Amino acid sequence: MNKIFYYALGGQFLVVTGLILFFSNKIDIEIVKILVPILMILAGICSLLFSLYEKLPKIANQFHLGQGIGFVVYGLCILFLVTSLQGFLLTTIYFIMLFGLFELFFAFGVLNSKHSINKQILMSRILAGIVNLIGGFILLMVTFESPQKGLLYASILIAIGGISMLIFSSKVRKFIHE
Repeated sequence: MNKIFYYALGGQFLVVTGLILFFSNKIDIEIVKILVPILMILAGICSLLFSLYEKLPKIANQFHLGQGIGFVVYGLCILFLVTSLQGFLLTTIYFIMLFGLFELFFAFGVLNSKHSINKQILMSRILAGIVNLIGGFILLMVTFESPQKGLLYASILIAIGGISMLIFSSKVRKFIHE
């Protein structure tokens, strides 16, 4: 099985997580409390497996290693530490904003490296970073207005993150012939 598959699968886990959160008012909350962290941990494991892909530049492997660790830590935090909707939303805000900064640092790290840069892939990473960073600030404002609106917005941001991973994996597949 190729390594790009794992990254696409991780993106699918995030999309499903977003959908579960979006429809959480129609699903038993105890199921949501278990599924969301498990799916985030699985997305992290997929990113960790993708980080082992030898056809990627070293800086990309390091980024995906960090991304995978971040997903796993986030999943474990919401599984073991979060006890309320407000706590979940605040943890999610921090995660989304840090994820956005991480994306931007990666993009600028690539610009400063010796590697040849695919501009489409680089721009998709910069765009993902900006969307997550701005989305995190909007999520913060919406959460203070209404936690239910915050949950809806968080579900959309997590799904967008998954879609971003799916788009990225298709771009990598086009540029790295397996």
